[in-house]
Amino acid sequence: MNCNKDFCFFKFRGKLLTINKFTVFVSISLFYHLNTMAEMPVVPVPSENPITESKRILGKILFWDEQLSSDNTMACGTCHIPSSGGADPRLAVNPGFDEIFGTEDDVVGSMGVVHYDENMQRVDDALFGFEVQVTDRNTPTFINAMYADDLFWDGRALSQFSDPQNPSSVVIARGGALESQAVDPILNNIEMAKNGRTWDEVINKLLSVQPLAIAKNIPADMSEALAIHKTYPELFNQAFGDSTITAARIGMAIATYERTLVSDQTPWDSYMAGNVTAMTADQIQGWILFQTGSGMGGNGPSCASCHVPPLFTDNKYYNIGLRPAQEDAGRMNVTNNPDDFGSFRTPGLRNIGLKSAMMHVGWITDSMDAIDFYNAGTADITSQHVQFTANQSSLPPPNPNAPMRPPYSSIAIEVNSEENQAKVADFMSNALTDPRVANETFPFDRPTLNSEITHPINSGLNGGWYNPETSGQGFMLEILPDSQRAFFAWFTYDTQEPVEGLPNSIGATEHRWLTGLGEIDMENKSITFDVNVTSNGLFDNPQDVTITAANSVGSLTIAFDDCKTATVSYDMLNHTQINSFEISRISAESNYICEKMLTGKPVQELNLVENPSSGFTVNYGLAGGWYNPETSGQGILIDVLPQTNRVFFTWFTYDTQAPPEQASAIIGDSSHRWLTGLGEIDPQTNSVTIDLNLTTGGKFDDATPVQYSEANSYGTVTLSFEDCSNMQMQYNLYDAALTGMIDYSRISAENIALCEYLSNKQ
Repeated sequence: MNCNKDFCFFKFRGKLLTINKFTVFVSISLFYHLNTMAEMPVVPVPSENPITESKRILGKILFWDEQLSSDNTMACGTCHIPSSGGADPRLAVNPGFDEIFGTEDDVVGSMGVVHYDENMQRVDDALFGFEVQVTDRNTPTFINAMYADDLFWDGRALSQFSDPQNPSSVVIARGGALESQAVDPILNNIEMAKNGRTWDEVINKLLSVQPLAIAKNIPADMSEALAIHKTYPELFNQAFGDSTITAARIGMAIATYERTLVSDQTPWDSYMAGNVTAMTADQIQGWILFQTGSGMGGNGPSCASCHVPPLFTDNKYYNIGLRPAQEDAGRMNVTNNPDDFGSFRTPGLRNIGLKSAMMHVGWITDSMDAIDFYNAGTADITSQHVQFTANQSSLPPPNPNAPMRPPYSSIAIEVNSEENQAKVADFMSNALTDPRVANETFPFDRPTLNSEITHPINSGLNGGWYNPETSGQGFMLEILPDSQRAFFAWFTYDTQEPVEGLPNSIGATEHRWLTGLGEIDMENKSITFDVNVTSNGLFDNPQDVTITAANSVGSLTIAFDDCKTATVSYDMLNHTQINSFEISRISAESNYICEKMLTGKPVQELNLVENPSSGFTVNYGLAGGWYNPETSGQGILIDVLPQTNRVFFTWFTYDTQAPPEQASAIIGDSSHRWLTGLGEIDPQTNSVTIDLNLTTGGKFDDATPVQYSEANSYGTVTLSFEDCSNMQMQYNLYDAALTGMIDYSRISAENIALCEYLSNKQ
């Protein structure tokens, strides 16, 4: 390693790099002689932050850990996927300058987090409501980013890196743009953070979490390191010499990882190194046109004037007229120089063929679309774009002493030859793509993020289901996150037999419940359970119902059509027959959450609310069934709605006994009306207050999920969770003037264990 005043230059080309106990061949070229156009520049490494293997590994782990965000849904890498060219494949819309969706100034940005206040409660955001927020610019690539003096589209991540916890202290005097960029999103309340998040909160979280705890398919170099250094303090100790975690060290580690991500093995690199077959004939012709400017309106500049090989960017700032400058001042926000009004950094073209959203607005879709935009200022009638020329930059001169060239609106890229346009696009899209980036192989490999895992069956299906054809029965279903297991309880809430052919005890006055555990079949969107009868027929044990194979009476399969409907098939009584019937969801709210999860929206399955002041964390483990061990005739269903801190609540009777004394006229009579409602969990008090509503008609005789209606208010209940097994419910029924307190216990031993696990996991 050679160092001068400002930089160290790090080289490990063609060497064997030992990562703990496994060895990989590192094919990253970090050192080149600048004697031909094809040779990549030396990677600049600031002397204050030299590259080491332990620091690289730490940075890679931090970069891909969603726990670095406030709600465990966003990693740095969520918006920087290598196989998408180092950018974001999730296309989302920001309403832009006018803050109105569906207008011409809309921007294709990246989804971040929902808007949280300082207490991690969701805020009804003026633009996005309770949905995830979207950035107001498209995500640029992080690959080859180390070559820019300043980073972000406007260059606000400066070369001088100051300590985020002490801005007056300069950590890196020059060359620290990667460090400056790395720390910015972590406290950004659109990208990764709640309102007012502090570095102390970030550091305290890293002190307690298990690195990459919610990621899957962790690459070998990372898993090998984690096998030895199991905590973040251990990883920081290995990288920096002691276990202290600071914001500056977080930035330095992530930047170190990013400095090893040099994309230099494209077909163009091979062609320029002498392999004349590395590019196709069309790509070679496209490369010639890219350089020469032939057909560019006779003004001389070429694509390569700004997209300078071998980086295919000059990392300078221009206003090319994508939108009026007043909508986004760009670089001028950083420099206060009017000449920078509406200017943005030239993006590199390497791996551009992997992207689906380009330029800072994100609505340029591919290389041909970019060519189409540049032709918008010409007589090319095929162009679908418009250029805004009011503050448009002039084209850069061929050398510092040459006069300025005409503005970007004068560019004409092969307007008379669609064939030649296609060749230029082919060159940019394919000849500049590194197969290691496209295939996410080392050093561009990565773990699978938890937010990327879509679950055909997910925790959004938790809660209550009923048979709309038979009002006397229902189901409680508990999908256990991270385990592909489920618990179910099948019960009657009057004396009617649920379905023909079941054991008499299920529909008799004893009201035995059928319970079971099952394994989720993701491919078929179904769960098959071994069915057992509850011991003694009643929930008279204040602890939890145990499931014993000795009580097995058959099997049951629930096949989900969607989030609202499912088919139950059962094979019981010594397997003499197979019958089936349809069931529907009770909670319309949970239907909505489930649908978001099935469509791949970023609803976190293990969403733990940051609540350092409380010893108990509200979590999905509370969802499912609760019962009163002193009174066998009633129960409640709770749906904890992911990422909302909201609860949907159902209070029901499953025989004619009234839940509280003298309340039979309300919910204990023969019509079996159910009380339902929505409430917001208070993590400080571990409680939730719910406005109660009476179910319409008194029975679940409509195939449509029961709707929540404020017009039908019947009182309130407050649920106070003592722990994962016990809860108190205080009720106040207005019309009956009844108040009281009931103790409840959990039905599912499985979910008690899950809840305890989630409560202790940070």
